[in-house]
Amino acid sequence: MRVYISVDMEGIGGVVKGSQVISGGKDYPRFRKWMTEEVKAAIEGIKSATDAEITVADSHGSMSNILIEELPEDVEVITGFPRSVCMVHGIWDKYDAAFFIGYHAKKGQRGGVLAHTVAGRTFSSIIINGTEASEFYLNALVAGHYGVPVAFISGDLEICKEARSIIPNIEVVVTKKGITRFAARTRTLESIRKKIKAKAKSAIQKVKNNLIEPLKLEADSVELVLKFFDPDIPDVLENVRGFDRIDGVTVRYIARDIVEAYKMIEVAMILSAGVNAILERF
Repeated sequence: MRVYISVDMEGIGGVVKGSQVISGGKDYPRFRKWMTEEVKAAIEGIKSATDAEITVADSHGSMSNILIEELPEDVEVITGFPRSVCMVHGIWDKYDAAFFIGYHAKKGQRGGVLAHTVAGRTFSSIIINGTEASEFYLNALVAGHYGVPVAFISGDLEICKEARSIIPNIEVVVTKKGITRFAARTRTLESIRKKIKAKAKSAIQKVKNNLIEPLKLEADSVELVLKFFDPDIPDVLENVRGFDRIDGVTVRYIARDIVEAYKMIEVAMILSAGVNAILERF
């Protein structure tokens, strides 16, 4: 069996503020270690259930956070940015199941710890065929496009609730319950590790029994609506073929599938970084 693990950081246990997830922050090394431990627990649970080939995709920020040297020798790691379909790069390579670790709620979600969608300072919302997307939803659709079911998720309570509502048989581990965007009731690392290991094993059994289906869009095309905080990026994107301006801060793109839509989100995100860098010089 081949298993793909995408790991973010804001949904890791204990994390409640930016300095814990940003390289250079005083708490970053501590939670980089915690992130690695949660991934290791998932690997242990998977291997207790099956002889698996496992790929871990570091999917937070610069995407170079995991302490690779602490992972088992037979695990492959996808690291670094930029890369196409960034959080699930390589998911098309014939995997049997996907696991999402350290995931978080979408932008604006009440009780979502450090809630945002893809780039919190760029997008106020990302809407796919009329549904406001979280990173979980977006990545699960891409996995489903390639026939890969998402069998497991760990993260804050709000994203776990969303995952269960979309994929009923998915195994979840709630690492913390948000009080506000920057406060939470969190489980300890050892408690989370035990739960992840147990639920990962259960998730593999469900996959073997065909109890979890890939998440797929029914439509033939994908309407992508991107809402920004300011008109600066839409001012540029409306000059790019395929993007239509809806209002001052919103653009629309009709993609042939979810993968193309994802790539357009990445284009907008990278363009935003460039535009903001230019504006900061003025």
